Amino acid sequence: MKCVICDAETHSIIDPQITAEYDVCTNCEFIYKSKEFHVTFKREHEEYNKHNNSMENEGYVNIFKNIIKDFISELNIERKVLEFGSGPNPVFKEILEDNGFNVFDYDPFYNENERYKENKYQLITSNEVIEHFSNPIKEFELLVSLLEEGGYLLISTLFRKMDEESFLTWWYKRDLTHIAFYNMTTFEHLAKKFNLDIVKHNDKNIVVFQKK
Repeated sequence: MKCVICDAETHSIIDPQITAEYDVCTNCEFIYKSKEFHVTFKREHEEYNKHNNSMENEGYVNIFKNIIKDFISELNIERKVLEFGSGPNPVFKEILEDNGFNVFDYDPFYNENERYKENKYQLITSNEVIEHFSNPIKEFELLVSLLEEGGYLLISTLFRKMDEESFLTWWYKRDLTHIAFYNMTTFEHLAKKFNLDIVKHNDKNIVVFQKK
């Protein structure tokens, strides 16, 4: 199996907990669940329907308020924003709008209006989404194409920082819909491939790219 990010050779590891196989790239350090273990669109949708994220969830709301404070405020965003993968309740969109941003949102399960592709955006946010990408290169290519020159892409996903043995016991990969696992090495490869600069990250779960 070739790495779906950098096309280097990979090796396989077996997950005995949830009966799955993963392809591990030692070049860009991306880990990808083998396609035969991906769930169906219907099953994926069923899993998302179990999420209970709303404006009434104070902890959830505070996560987004902190993202705005720590990562977005300093970017001086004045034009259109896209919240990509906004979920059943577009909480982050509402919070951004409450902070004066002009926000469009899209979600393949809950808001399938593809007119978002008619715009260019100064900022695109994608929170807890890219770990679900079955074709990460195709999805990143789309997101970068929607950015203005000099625009920003803010990604939130939990970085895979442990070794392969520890990965097999990692709680984050137990979600059946999580199939793609990244770290800063992976993001550096993506930045190079798509002519982006990494302008900020917290080495944990958030990275901000800028389109050159």
